[in-house]
Amino acid sequence: MNDFAHRCPRIMGLAIFLISPIVMADQREDVDFAVDFNTSPGQSVYVVGDIPELGDGDASRAPKLEPSAFPSWRATVAIPAGTDFTYEYIWRNDSVTQWSNPANENPIRSPIAGSTAPVAIQPGKKGFYYYSGWTQPTLFWRTDENESFTEQPMQEFGDGRFDGEQRWRAIGVGQGERWIEFYLTDGASGRDPSVGTYRTKLDAFLVQDGQVFGYQPAPSVTTQRRDYTPANPPGINSANLGEFRRYRVFLPRGYDNHPEKRYPVIYMHDGQNLFEFGPFGSWRVDLALSDATRNGRMREVIVVGIDNTANRARDYITPDDIVPIGPGFGQPGRADDYAAFIINELKPIIDAKYRTLPDRDNTGTIGSSLGGVVSLYLGWDFNDTFARSGPMSGSWWLNNFPTRVLSEPNRDIRLYMDSGDCCTPSFDSAWATLNLRDGLLEKGYVLHRDLFHTVGYGDQHNEAAWASRVGVNFEFLFPTTEAENPLLNEIFTGDLDGDGDIDGDDFLIFEPCVSESGGAPTAECQSADLDGSGVVDCQDADVFATYWSGDAPPPIVIVCAATGVPATSTTSLIMMLVAVIIVGCLVTRSRTTANVE
Repeated sequence: MNDFAHRCPRIMGLAIFLISPIVMADQREDVDFAVDFNTSPGQSVYVVGDIPELGDGDASRAPKLEPSAFPSWRATVAIPAGTDFTYEYIWRNDSVTQWSNPANENPIRSPIAGSTAPVAIQPGKKGFYYYSGWTQPTLFWRTDENESFTEQPMQEFGDGRFDGEQRWRAIGVGQGERWIEFYLTDGASGRDPSVGTYRTKLDAFLVQDGQVFGYQPAPSVTTQRRDYTPANPPGINSANLGEFRRYRVFLPRGYDNHPEKRYPVIYMHDGQNLFEFGPFGSWRVDLALSDATRNGRMREVIVVGIDNTANRARDYITPDDIVPIGPGFGQPGRADDYAAFIINELKPIIDAKYRTLPDRDNTGTIGSSLGGVVSLYLGWDFNDTFARSGPMSGSWWLNNFPTRVLSEPNRDIRLYMDSGDCCTPSFDSAWATLNLRDGLLEKGYVLHRDLFHTVGYGDQHNEAAWASRVGVNFEFLFPTTEAENPLLNEIFTGDLDGDGDIDGDDFLIFEPCVSESGGAPTAECQSADLDGSGVVDCQDADVFATYWSGDAPPPIVIVCAATGVPATSTTSLIMMLVAVIIVGCLVTRSRTTANVE
């Protein structure tokens, strides 16, 4: 046993960590909530708990359970793995006017302790790069808004994009797969962001010019932009619709700087109200996209807004229901023709002209009111094209189509749905939306996995309300954690145990691997091949030293075998000793060389 092993016994049984694939999504466990309770008319049962999925202790945000097996009330909720929580069942006055009242709660049983099984989350913590000309940036971070911020100096980690700027690194902060809120200062008056904070769930990211990226962006990144003239958007003569239809393409930040990148596409309806102000206002989709992508909360996407015409009702109502107004009055809706227009005429143009990800899993659709109906229709009846659907304030009083949905086999779809709660007589179809949500839960859909429902309290049936909620829609349908993230492998190079730090525990895994003679590494040591050369040698030791996260430069003596070690610019076929200092082990750093005959 060498002196280092004697002072710092080797940790046995540690798994070698290699992040693959580089797409990281939340790990959640489906938790069934069920309680028997005989309610009276005007009462419904909810489950409220101390985590966001259960309302964060706020009864007005707690999920309602569905009563299809009355008096049993039940729902399945996807809760992050490794979460301890407390919950209780309550009944509430279910008049829409009382939904927003957090005091509207009546306990059914005493609070219950719950938990989801822990899983190996890798990396266990977060890391990121920061480009700045500050002399010494300081990070302030927290994972819970009720906590104080933790202060941590950034580590200088290479050159910046230009003279006078450096790249800085923070590693081992927050928790893997959890939100982190943070800001940075220069120790004086400088602050980034100047107002507020960043908030992201990414485990590896880069902050550049006030933007959070899950990849290494170009040194200068163009802003998101319209690819059309608002006064005269492009259009096509549709054979399916028998009329000229205009559309508006909105491109994400950096589209012009990253020619290798391809993007998901969201097809949205009522296009003239999305980015510009129409007769009823604007969704301000540009602002929602900017906020969500700037903070690293949603994927960069291309949005295609499809203008409506006088045939709006006919186009958006499905053949299941009868058109009640305008052209086509008294006839079945023609949403099937509208779907054919998008799928067979418009989408091929978009996919040919722009760098899209054209497959179903990267294609979504969002709309409101009747546009919400056609959004669900596209995702349900044309699921081979649209895997993500976000109906907002859906006109579910057209009930033949939702009734059919609840009678048919489930689709592989991610579904966001919402409503406001104002005003009489329909309260933005709040109950119709909730009834549809209940039916989907009964069919086996799971809240916070493939189904999300929310209510905009005080929201009316208008563009201003949809503008306030569309960001949540974007983030659920296209979360940034699902995008490829090459920074995971880069930032966590050397994190062999996957805990989110590059430290002594990783060295204990690395040292016996690099001591091997040349040749392909064993299965246990494959992730120690940090430079990807196919062998674990002194070059890997140099990489490990570079990514070491301790304050001191890296710890013990690693003897690199002469066999298989290539010549370097400073040595020729020699045995090299790489010195590294493991925190807490207090090993004297040394370096020796010996000639090989």
